[in-house]
Amino acid sequence: MNNVQSTTISSIPGKSKTSSKGWVSFNAVCCTYNGESQDKRMRGGIITDGDAISYHCFNCGFKTGWKPGRNISLKYRRLLQWMGVDSNSIQMLNIEALRIKDTVDIIDEEIEEFNPEFDPRDLPKNVPIDQAPRDIQEYAIKRCLPLNKCVWSDQKPGRLYRRVLIPFTWKGKEIGFTARGIDDETKPKYFTNHDPNYVYGIDDQYSDARYCIVTEGILDALCINGISTLGNACSETQAQIIDTLNREVILVPDQDKAGQSLINDALEFGWSVSFPEWEDDVKDVNDAVVRYGKLFTIKNIIDAKETSTLKINLKRKKYV
Repeated sequence: MNNVQSTTISSIPGKSKTSSKGWVSFNAVCCTYNGESQDKRMRGGIITDGDAISYHCFNCGFKTGWKPGRNISLKYRRLLQWMGVDSNSIQMLNIEALRIKDTVDIIDEEIEEFNPEFDPRDLPKNVPIDQAPRDIQEYAIKRCLPLNKCVWSDQKPGRLYRRVLIPFTWKGKEIGFTARGIDDETKPKYFTNHDPNYVYGIDDQYSDARYCIVTEGILDALCINGISTLGNACSETQAQIIDTLNREVILVPDQDKAGQSLINDALEFGWSVSFPEWEDDVKDVNDAVVRYGKLFTIKNIIDAKETSTLKINLKRKKYV
């Protein structure tokens, strides 16, 4: 029995019974969190199959599981939380699961599927960034943005002609965009058009990557091939989308008070958090790439990651 199985089974609350088919039944811990009354008929069940483990509630229908080769999904972390497992232990289990992933064959089937859909949205009429006015091109180059992922539009709504436009894609389809103003006179700073809960950069992640670097701002993600929550908070839907990458997630919060919200989310979702030692005027990942270069910045982020809740809470104080 591996640690994921043993921790789960040892955390079963109250009485339990085991059926002839191997199901361990107990009062389900999930029902009150899913709009149902507290289970009193032992309708929560756990079963192991070799090194894999599955949970199913026959009252509210909640189900989740884990098997070697997968990370600890958000739903499984929720289950562990409801069973009373502390956040540090959950994080350690996730790290162990990621370590196991490197030693097993690639898994063909998913335990859980999560396939949200986003409505297609046409981009404004645009041209490649190298056909934009010189000051637009210079801004993109100055901020170290990959020019093949940026375009320019001469449209007047939202003053798009004073912005670098970044298309959003989901499964290869255009589903919106954001446009960053190149000067202080262009307000608001970002002009966006997309469905809620979108995560930028998912389509561009390498299938064999070990890490996924999450940032608040889109320019931060764009310049290191990371992903962005497009704000200083991460919804549960966004976290589940990120979970589908099945790798260690490293959050790099902006080095200000606003970054505290994303750190809270990272702790809830079981992510690592990175606190790179950058100069005082380097406030985010894009600033770091401009100052130090892409490769050094990525290495610095990975080297500075923390997994311990205690260490994360100690280091976050410097941003307050």
